Amino acid sequence: MKLLPSLVALSCLLCTLSSCDIINPQEDVPGFLLVSPFQLTTTPAQGSNSAKITEVWVSVDGEFLGAFALPARIPILGSGLRRVSLQTGIKDNGISTTPDIYPFYTITNTDIDVQPNQTSALQPTVTYLPETRFAFIENFEGPQHIFTERRFGGPDQAMQKSTQNPFEGTASGLITLDSANTIAEIATGPVFRNLNERSPFVYLEMDYKSDVPVLVGLVGYGPNTPPTGRTLYEAGFLPKENWNKIYFNLSQSIFASGLSDFQVVVQAAIPVQNGTPTRNSARVWLDNVKLLHF
Repeated sequence: MKLLPSLVALSCLLCTLSSCDIINPQEDVPGFLLVSPFQLTTTPAQGSNSAKITEVWVSVDGEFLGAFALPARIPILGSGLRRVSLQTGIKDNGISTTPDIYPFYTITNTDIDVQPNQTSALQPTVTYLPETRFAFIENFEGPQHIFTERRFGGPDQAMQKSTQNPFEGTASGLITLDSANTIAEIATGPVFRNLNERSPFVYLEMDYKSDVPVLVGLVGYGPNTPPTGRTLYEAGFLPKENWNKIYFNLSQSIFASGLSDFQVVVQAAIPVQNGTPTRNSARVWLDNVKLLHF
C-alpha cells in the first residue's frame, strides 16, 4: 500500500508530459536554401549582361513561399526531394516599394534534397526568355546612336558619345547642361509600333549616372495627337554618383494612352531655385539602353 502514492505521482507526471506535447507540439526543423545573387548571361544580339536583380521569388512544389532580398537564406519545411522554382525580382522604376518579378528573365527550376538543419547552396544563372523582343539596344559603341534632339525650353542639347569613364566597352552616351541651357530633351529617332500587341509587358532598361534628376517616358502618336506627339513622363531617377541599373515599367503608360506608336524620351534638367540654377553645369551618362517587349 505504501507504493500507491508513488504510482499516483508517476501517473500524474506522465499525464503532465503528455499534456505538454499536446499544448506545445514538437516543431519541424527546417532545411535551408542559400541563394546567391543571380547572374545574367546574354548573347551578342541581346547586348550587355548588366542586371540588378534584388530579390528572389521562391516557390516549393508549386507553393509560393515569398520574396527574399538577395543573397537569401530561405527555410524550407519538410524533408526529401523538393522542386524549387526561383524567379528574378527587380524594383519597378527603381522604387523600393514596387518590387516585381521581371517577366523577361527565365525561371530557375531545380530539385533540392531538403534535410533538417542542412543548407543547400544555389548560384542561379538566368537568360532572357527566347520570346523576348528587343525593339532597340543602344550601347553607344557604334559610329552613331539612336537618340536625337528635341527642342525644349531653349537651344537643342545633343547627346554625345563619351569615352570618359564609360560603364563598359569604349563609350557611353553623355548629355551636358550648363547655366545657359539648363534643360535637355532627347528621344529615339525611330518610332516603335504595337509594342504591347502580344503581351502587356513593355520595359526599358538602362545603366546611368547623373548629376541631376532625369525624367524618362514616351512620346506617343495616334490619330488625335498633335504632329509632335503626346509626351508621357511617369518615371525617372535622382542624381547618382556611381553607375546604377534601372528597369522602367512602361506597360501601364502604353495601355492607358490608347496609342500605338511611341518614341522613348529622356529629359534632364538642372533644378532652379528662386529663378536661379542650382548648378553651373551638369552631366548625365546613359548606357545599355534596351526597349523590351514580347
